[in-house]
Amino acid sequence: MSVSRILPARNIVDVDGLIRIADRAEATLAQLRQDLIKPQPTKSAPMISGSRLAQLCGMERTQLNHLCSKGIIKPGQTKGNGRKRMFTLAEARDIVQQVGKFKPRPMGVLGMVLACGNFKGGVGKTTVTVAVAQGLSLLGYSVCLVDLDPQASSTTLMGWVPDAEVLEDMTVMPVVYGDETDLMYAAKPSYWDGIDLIPSSPDLFGADYYLPNKQAGDPSFRFWEVLDVALPKLREKYDVIIIDTPPTLSYLALASFMASDGMIIPLPPETLDYASSTQFFRQFSELFKSMRDGKSVEKKFEFIKILLSKVKSSVSMTDAVKSWIKQTYPEILGTAEVPDTDLVKNAYAEFKTIYDLESYDGSQRTYDRALEAFDAVVAEIEVEVQNCWAHREQELAK
Repeated sequence: MSVSRILPARNIVDVDGLIRIADRAEATLAQLRQDLIKPQPTKSAPMISGSRLAQLCGMERTQLNHLCSKGIIKPGQTKGNGRKRMFTLAEARDIVQQVGKFKPRPMGVLGMVLACGNFKGGVGKTTVTVAVAQGLSLLGYSVCLVDLDPQASSTTLMGWVPDAEVLEDMTVMPVVYGDETDLMYAAKPSYWDGIDLIPSSPDLFGADYYLPNKQAGDPSFRFWEVLDVALPKLREKYDVIIIDTPPTLSYLALASFMASDGMIIPLPPETLDYASSTQFFRQFSELFKSMRDGKSVEKKFEFIKILLSKVKSSVSMTDAVKSWIKQTYPEILGTAEVPDTDLVKNAYAEFKTIYDLESYDGSQRTYDRALEAFDAVVAEIEVEVQNCWAHREQELAK
């Protein structure tokens, strides 16, 4: 006679169980949002210290204090014994534009559209996207951040909870459906002065069902132009439009690449990420080749910039992979690197970037080095933007 063996209990999850898990996850996120994120509309931009503002303006702090004392620039707020000055983000941006190294967009030249993309997740795409938007705004530029990733991480970093606060008609979907002809309706002021946000939500998954069906039913429809034709008014208003793209080769991703003047590709110096990058460029090039050969669609990027992201200086293999990347992408590899430090991780864990931090409880040197690294990344992108504007201004003058 066989004896029944006692088996471990099964943890079966049915549809109702999935719903309970989803409800719990949303409730937990909402509580974290309340405790840590301080979201829209209560999320507030950091104050900018006099030392940091002087750095952004390319001058010594004593020079900045002199300009304050003479009434040439706003004095900010003094603290303690009056030696320390703090400025609101709006004040800091005004001062950078007034006495810093800010170069305004030439008259008649449209703003640039930059796509931050990689088909592999976990490469730091959203961190780079939001940090570049914040960094450029700190240099005086007006920025529109467009979140096209249905996971909506950029939207979350900017202080929104996508499921609870972002309706479909607040995203790019009305343009995708053809209900709107330009994206100005969706650009909303954010907690960060100088950055307007077009948010995302899981509703954007619908684009990859709607667009191919529309294309199949209407041969004259050009799905790859759906975003490009909706951007002219944004290009007129903003200096830079930065798109956080979906991490897949989707219809919406293709439309965002077709609408972009430049591309930023975060790439960690890890073996698997490097291998994935070669697949990315093969798929990317074949995609545009098929568009050119099959649709007579030409595409040129003003620049493509690979940024080493999540760089772990203490890992011995990092230098080897860096050398492979330099050998493979010499003409498009940036010199600045985004470090993978506890400081950056801790900020991201609280739904912040390093630019959201007013101070750091740990080593000041660690904070300064991380800030310098992100500033260097932003400076490289600024050079590319200014160079593009200069060429376009010259072309307009002919």
